Amino acid sequence: MMFDLNLLITVLLLIAVGGVLISLGVFFIPIGGAPAAMATATGVATGCEMITIGAGVTGLFLSATLYNQPLLLVVLAAGVSSAIMMGVTMIAANLILIYGVGAPPAFARKDYDPVTKEPVKPYVTPGTVGHGVLTATYLGGLFGAFLAGIGGALTFSVMYRFTSGAGFWELFTATSQAAPDIAAITLSVITALGAYLINANITAYSIRGVIESWIDPKFEAVPRTLAACFSASLLFGILILLASIAL
Repeated sequence: MMFDLNLLITVLLLIAVGGVLISLGVFFIPIGGAPAAMATATGVATGCEMITIGAGVTGLFLSATLYNQPLLLVVLAAGVSSAIMMGVTMIAANLILIYGVGAPPAFARKDYDPVTKEPVKPYVTPGTVGHGVLTATYLGGLFGAFLAGIGGALTFSVMYRFTSGAGFWELFTATSQAAPDIAAITLSVITALGAYLINANITAYSIRGVIESWIDPKFEAVPRTLAACFSASLLFGILILLASIAL
């Protein structure tokens, strides 16, 4: 069976770009892990993989619904839906922390919120490195989920269109399909979920448990982490395309 080389290369590159966006999105999301659950660290009380999958699945549902729409519309809509999911999650985490635990959001490393300029140092509980999701990290979380949602939707969409027999230009434009190809959607969702897990795991090694979004010193690890995610996603794309061709 003959395949368009330009099509194959484009799909691989878009999958790799999707992986990079997922990784960059994770850096922006305030992740607190287990310490955040005990109100001893800022961020949402979960790990990189769980929070990324949570936001990503929201975007994937919308991507599958808009399977035959232009690629730009699909990825932007998925990014917005992922950002909404993350926004609700961060609000819920703050409500529990503030009204349940009685600890206001505060950084330990900074004396004030970089966005609102409100002083937060006086509210840090002794023995902790802060708690909650402040305005600066909340906005970072929205942006991070938006990027991760775009990355997952990009991976899903190009994989779906390739698997269902679309040509080069149909990767980017609306398709003529009247009904979705369920087999192609299934494979594409598995591919996108795999991309989330692979890139979130690689990013987790740079974050090492807790990150306060874009204001965290660990953000300096972004360039080398994105390079690793691009390489891993490219290899993943090669393997998944070979599997889809074999099917």
